[in-house]
Amino acid sequence: MITVVGGTYREIDYDDITLEIYGSGFRGTKFLLENKCSVNFFTAGNKETSRFLEENKKVYDGFKFECTDYNELITFKYNFAVDQPIIYPNILNISKSKKINVNGKNVVAYGMLETDFEIEADKVVYDPQTSIKPIIFSEIGKAKELVYIVNMNEARSIASSSNIEKIKEYFFKSEKAKALIIKNGPYGATLFYNNKEIIIPAYITENVNKIGSGDIFTSSFGYYWMEKKLSLEESAKNASKSTAFYCDKKVYMDTTDNISNFNYKEFNYKDLSEKQIYLASPFFSISELILIDKIRTAFLSFGVKVFSPFHDIGLGDEEIIAKNDIDGIEKSDMIFLVLDNLDSGTLIESGYSLAKGKKMIGYHRTCDEKKLLMLKPSKLKIYKHLTTAMYQTIWQI
Repeated sequence: MITVVGGTYREIDYDDITLEIYGSGFRGTKFLLENKCSVNFFTAGNKETSRFLEENKKVYDGFKFECTDYNELITFKYNFAVDQPIIYPNILNISKSKKINVNGKNVVAYGMLETDFEIEADKVVYDPQTSIKPIIFSEIGKAKELVYIVNMNEARSIASSSNIEKIKEYFFKSEKAKALIIKNGPYGATLFYNNKEIIIPAYITENVNKIGSGDIFTSSFGYYWMEKKLSLEESAKNASKSTAFYCDKKVYMDTTDNISNFNYKEFNYKDLSEKQIYLASPFFSISELILIDKIRTAFLSFGVKVFSPFHDIGLGDEEIIAKNDIDGIEKSDMIFLVLDNLDSGTLIESGYSLAKGKKMIGYHRTCDEKKLLMLKPSKLKIYKHLTTAMYQTIWQI
């Protein structure tokens, strides 16, 4: 039995073209239930939320829930998974429902928007879920053994420092954590405990269904550590493997039982800070400008350099622009092509890149790939899912 506390939210994803009810709390719960682990789930929501959870009780044995009454089913809208979501209602207008009190032997806790909670347990895995004024565990709970799972922005915000030594000191001395795991997107994660620093690899998957991947990592880590009694290191490594299955196929896999089916390759972490990606894309309409700006921002968040003709050259003399574009291509390690509308400038950039033997990743949703015949000698791989295309770019650069 594992107790889960966390949000149940509606999620809209334009990249996948999906509208579903999940949220971190229910998604983490679903992983446990799919692997025959009983769950006592604490969440908040309206009548639609309760009906949704009641329907799931019919599917899963060992599923109990308590849904604190709230007047909204909060919605997260993603243009694509690496972009920041838009939240409805506006986060500034979300009021708090009554506090949830949780007592249990083993607890997986995700930060929530619409309510606060207090926890008392033997083992707790805590994922605060936000870098904007995250709630620290010592203010809301007591645990004999506490594991924090955060991304780097959350770690910096909680510790009020960008220095990794100060971050570790804060979590282990002030928060008295047993272990700290810092997630790092396509690069994997790092586990800190007992003065050890262990790299937890990411795995290269054909598809990258990123929304909820962090929720799966947290929940599966709790499952391996609390339910299967694995060590911290074994739990983290298996959690990364479970996350790979989820990202690729959206399945909830116990990798200790299905290790023979695990065929994903580790991404060998390397410093990409000096690597440069060239963004070849039209930027004439407002929608094109918004998209290329978001893609650029997302790539920068991965710690690579980005050369974007619109951002780095701008508009002006066409001859000067063309020379600077060519120079940007020659200095770049990977060319990322946005092929929708088959823009002539983008096709010229791709042809020049082909002639120079550059690595290329393409993305589109609408164009006829038969018209890209002349790019086939480049072994250009094209994706219709933007998040997948971006992760593949990082893995192959």
